[in-house]
Amino acid sequence: MSKDKTHVEIRNENSEIELFKITEEMQEAMDQARMENIRQRASTVEPVADSEKSNFRAYDQNQDFFVPVSKKTFLEENHPAAIIDLIIERLDLRELYERYSDEGNPAYHPKMMLKVLFYAYYVGIMSSRTIWDCVINRADFIYLAAGQVPNFRTINTFRLWHIEKLGGLFAQIVMLCKELGMIGFEHMAIDGQKIQANANFRKSKNLKGLKKEYEKVKMGIEKLLSKEVDEYFPEETKEKRVGRLSKKLEELGEFQKELEALGDEEKRLNMSDVDAPVMSHKDGTSKPSYNHQSGTDGKYGVVTAVQTTQGSDRPEDLLEMVDASIENTGGEHEAVSADCGFCDYDILKKVEEERDEEFYVPDRMFENSKKDASEKKRYGHEDFTKDDEGNYTCPAGHAMEYVGVVKNGQGAEVEKYIGTGCGECPLKEKCTKGKQRSLQVDLREEYREKMREKLSSDKGREIYMKRQGLVEPLHGDDQKNKGWRQHHLRGLEKATGEFLLIRIATNLAKIIKYKSDEFIELALS
Repeated sequence: MSKDKTHVEIRNENSEIELFKITEEMQEAMDQARMENIRQRASTVEPVADSEKSNFRAYDQNQDFFVPVSKKTFLEENHPAAIIDLIIERLDLRELYERYSDEGNPAYHPKMMLKVLFYAYYVGIMSSRTIWDCVINRADFIYLAAGQVPNFRTINTFRLWHIEKLGGLFAQIVMLCKELGMIGFEHMAIDGQKIQANANFRKSKNLKGLKKEYEKVKMGIEKLLSKEVDEYFPEETKEKRVGRLSKKLEELGEFQKELEALGDEEKRLNMSDVDAPVMSHKDGTSKPSYNHQSGTDGKYGVVTAVQTTQGSDRPEDLLEMVDASIENTGGEHEAVSADCGFCDYDILKKVEEERDEEFYVPDRMFENSKKDASEKKRYGHEDFTKDDEGNYTCPAGHAMEYVGVVKNGQGAEVEKYIGTGCGECPLKEKCTKGKQRSLQVDLREEYREKMREKLSSDKGREIYMKRQGLVEPLHGDDQKNKGWRQHHLRGLEKATGEFLLIRIATNLAKIIKYKSDEFIELALS
């Protein structure tokens, strides 16, 4: 053996020596013999255990065959993909077309991309990589793409590039639902749901926590630089770790500038998604999230208005949603219901004096006010009796002394009353922990009383009872059926667009479920 070559080099060298040269004729003959052998083995039928004669059709996977593909025969006429195909054909896509140039490499047709994207969200597929795989392997996606295969980057780029146009497309589909008679305009229920952002809670930091982590990383770099290089800690490893920490230190420094610009040391921002505030969820956890609100019509459950916010439901969101529904549908609902998150005194006054719709929005203490006084831990405002002259009497029958009009902690004007017989009162433990009970009555209390009377009526109970059955199923479908518990995209604009795609899919599903035959007849007429 040569000292200059290893066993592996000698073995590889010898493997390259040809014992004899294979001609093209010999290779062709070998290929034919191999194919003939495969055919013989494929045509050989294994003996049946009970010795009965077998009667099978010929089966040969190596035989060439042709499959005729026609749009009319590829999927059934009422298949969801076929219906979504017809819906997109009816939409006005001129705003999308305007963004494309006549120069350069031709782009995939926006109509085809939109069909694939809308159908993907309809079946609960939101990952661009999974959509790409479906366009290759699934017949329904191949049908919509007409055999074209945009890759995952192209799909995601299309989604992001046209994200601000999704609101207009949503409105067009709402108007199509109206044309099909799917919007009754009798009752609209409004509610919000919190969906976790594409960010980790641990990445949410305030200025104090960020400075602490900054110093920790800085000390880590100094410690690494002072550490001696040896066989277990080579120079390459040292440089790699220092480089990684230096990059993190730079990111923390940039993020610190953003937090300092806020002027609030306690306000938290998330390093992965700065637009996503930390919100409390129903399960008691706190996560960086977005709040998505839906306005749902009572006839078929069509969503007529949507909105994405960076906080919990607020009273000012109520009329914004109602106005958005009017803009999208061109009509007003007779009744609007929402939960207590959308209620305060200002909104109760507005809906009573300025709006034509009938609103059913309880305050936060409405449920507690319906309890009997004996069942409560503490007496509320509703347990104090008011006479015709405006004087109040406490639950024990003592008169309340009028103090005057003052401003409460929120800056609102209230009438203040104090108790007169609290000293030896047997009900004091359920009334106050102080020396005497103080009662503050907002000057707009009459509007809350009117709303409570409306909600307590037979009509009010019937309407509000339907609210939960309209909006809550949407949240269950989003999170359970579609698996949408966390955003795929980051940033408020992208999160808003992602929610619009979800609600577009919701309305498409309503058309497919309830009006597919009528729509096909309309589309083909």
